[in-house]
Amino acid sequence: MTAPRPTVTALEILLVYGQSENRSSEDPLAATLDAATQGQIYYLSGLLDESGNAVGPSGAGWSGSGMAAINQLAPAKGFASATGLGRVSPAYTLQYCRSATWRDQGVPDKGAIIVDHGYGGRYIAEWRPDDTSPVGRNQLYWMRECKRLADEFSVQISCPYVFLFQGSSAKDQASSIYEQDFRVAHEATLAEATRLFGRPPRLVTVVNGSDVDSNGDVYATPGLQYRLTLEQQGIIATWQRIYPINDQNAHIDGATKILIGETCHWAITESEAGNPWNITYTVSKTGDAVTVQFTLRPGETLFDRSDLYDAFGGAATCPNYGFEADGGILAATPDLAGNTVKLRLANPSAAWLRFAHQVQDCYTMTDATGYTMSAHRTTLFGSEARASRFVTGQTLWRALPGFRGRFSGDVFMAE
Repeated sequence: MTAPRPTVTALEILLVYGQSENRSSEDPLAATLDAATQGQIYYLSGLLDESGNAVGPSGAGWSGSGMAAINQLAPAKGFASATGLGRVSPAYTLQYCRSATWRDQGVPDKGAIIVDHGYGGRYIAEWRPDDTSPVGRNQLYWMRECKRLADEFSVQISCPYVFLFQGSSAKDQASSIYEQDFRVAHEATLAEATRLFGRPPRLVTVVNGSDVDSNGDVYATPGLQYRLTLEQQGIIATWQRIYPINDQNAHIDGATKILIGETCHWAITESEAGNPWNITYTVSKTGDAVTVQFTLRPGETLFDRSDLYDAFGGAATCPNYGFEADGGILAATPDLAGNTVKLRLANPSAAWLRFAHQVQDCYTMTDATGYTMSAHRTTLFGSEARASRFVTGQTLWRALPGFRGRFSGDVFMAE
């Protein structure tokens, strides 16, 4: 039997540290993605897990057998077309968007290889090659097989990005544990990708934190993911907390998965064009006066989506634009054009400050369709927005970074 070969002359792969919020799911919108990328999307065929089961684009064990290791003695056979797969995910959408853009630019002979090595409920440690979980080893082997087959078929192949969408399962981890495991996993990924493709992939992050009930949860990882991505000179594409939740927990529907993937594509496109993307912040304090400055893009301002939570508990769930402080806040005054928010603290010696990092229960705050929103809330965003290409009537937004931290005198230390 002839091995399936791609009809394109160049392929791109995306490495992923993901879990349930990034898992692919069936959705009719997949046909819309297919239509924009005909003949450009593939998956690695012929892989087997150690029980002899075929490994498809949804990863080893996704057929219902649970976690499974890829049999690294069974090589892949070719690149099968993923047209008609019928599934969407943020990572898939990112790759479909890039392929559609190449087609728009008159380069339809370049495409992508999709895969999902995530699974729900997975910790970042499982991408460590030395972990008992096979997830990290599966991805490294998949990457090697992609390169081997592409070379065999004389197809150019590249791996410019690794996608971090480690969602709700990270919420109860201490930041020190998450950071240690991330660094080990990521260094192994970078080393192997550099060996195979000649350069390390750039980190692209969807920062986690979307639970409808964050009471009792640690949630030390959003701020850490923000800082790690900046340290890695990566792209903070968006924040999980700004999207609607379809199960009164932390998970998202197919349309939202596409919106997240589109936003990640927007972020990458801007970065590749040499334009700034990451929104950062600084906090300065003198006595009871605090100024939070957000660094936006040239010409961009703060924008107040004042009605954002009208169907999800209302403005009372987001007082002071989402700022909270030890002892309370007497006033929160945004200067939208100046990209700052000035706070007056009730306690000049406040020990802590939070932004879009509330501890509150929003479980019952559903809209008419049963959807909810994260307990971590603000109505302030960057002003630049754009219409979704694939979800009719929806808009892509630039989320401000949420944070929490402590004051030592007037010095703010982020956590």
